[in-house]
Amino acid sequence: MIEARNLTKTFGSIRALDGITVEIPEGVNLIVGPNGGGKSTFLKIVAGVYRPTAGTVRVLGKDPWRDGSVKERVGVSFDPPKFPPLVTGREWLSLFARARGKENVDEVAKLLGIDFLDRRILSYSSGMLKRLSLAQALVGDPELVMIDEPLANLDFNGIRDVVRILKELRDERSFLLISHIWEPLLPLVDRVYVIADGRLVTHGEADEMEEVLRNLYYAGP
Repeated sequence: MIEARNLTKTFGSIRALDGITVEIPEGVNLIVGPNGGGKSTFLKIVAGVYRPTAGTVRVLGKDPWRDGSVKERVGVSFDPPKFPPLVTGREWLSLFARARGKENVDEVAKLLGIDFLDRRILSYSSGMLKRLSLAQALVGDPELVMIDEPLANLDFNGIRDVVRILKELRDERSFLLISHIWEPLLPLVDRVYVIADGRLVTHGEADEMEEVLRNLYYAGP
């Protein structure tokens, strides 16, 4: 599904990714790590937003930077979400649904509990923007859905809703989740990858990684 070879990204003197080599198969995969560790940079390269400084990446067998057809098969939710303020949520989502070849905006809105699609985006609260961003990734039934920080800035009910939605959809398509909050997501995923300081630190099956993650996050000095 995703193959990276010696993937490197620098911003001036800052090395955000430092030679990551990894193969991420189909299924539900979780990338965790500290803020600023490189996981969101990895996502943006995989999504075709950033061009790698060195190395290669393939998503569904194609180069996301050079081959625009990848974006028709992949849905992405970025954090923080950004949208044009003067269009309605429906207008925005319809653009993505048409590009992916399936008009299912109302279906996705119902799944996510969105009842504000016909309002202009400038009137949305932060919680509404989060749901719209998730809808953006899901409309059109993409083969792969990538979500940056799916639980960020959500209250308990919001986290519960996102976990429920992912549980409902996990058998229908592949997911790549990027998060520094791992505990609510671990029961949903097949594999976990840890990125820190721009490097792939460790990875493994989800049921093997809980103790590893607890040691990484909670171990004392």
